[in-house]
Amino acid sequence: MATNDDQPTRKRDVAQRRTAAAAAATDRARRRRLMARGAGGVAGVVVLALVAFGVARSGVPDQGFQARYDSSSQQLNVSLPTFKGGSVTSATLSGHPTVLNFYASWCGVCNREMPDFQAVHTTLGQQVNFLGVNPQSNDSDSAQAEMVARTGVSYPTARDHNDDLLRLFNTSGALPTTLFIDASGKVVNIHNGGLDQTSLKAAIKHYLGVAA
Repeated sequence: MATNDDQPTRKRDVAQRRTAAAAAATDRARRRRLMARGAGGVAGVVVLALVAFGVARSGVPDQGFQARYDSSSQQLNVSLPTFKGGSVTSATLSGHPTVLNFYASWCGVCNREMPDFQAVHTTLGQQVNFLGVNPQSNDSDSAQAEMVARTGVSYPTARDHNDDLLRLFNTSGALPTTLFIDASGKVVNIHNGGLDQTSLKAAIKHYLGVAA
């Protein structure tokens, strides 16, 4: 049976338990606030990362850009803004086969092969259209302009700001990639890797039926 002498001890124990419970509640509340702030910070980083990614991938809008490819018929229809102004379209290319070459200023193989493309273009004249396309997710107008001037390319070169056209034929992003397109707009061959004058002439003869 409890005596009056035990009452101060009981009161002290109750007070201590209440103090401990209050401290634990305060600690739990503090941890919840910290976790909420941490979660909010992580979410903010993810949102910022996604926004940055969207800006990087969207780049400058492609004015007049269109690219449609029917894999069953292998028909390619494009409208591409050129660096000299205006655009090149499937309609303007129609009637002659086309060599479409994806290139970039940072691509060493591209820098080596483009003078050969120019040489074959000069040899073939109007028999085959030549078109250079610059995927620009990792390139710039000024860098590609310097490259075109250095390699002596005179055939049209066009922008692919977001690599949308390239991704239809090359998901790795590795360059160069060259399309051989017949006079009706059908992609008859996709070549990944470099070409010199000899191999380019052979490919044009084999796939497009034009001898250089």
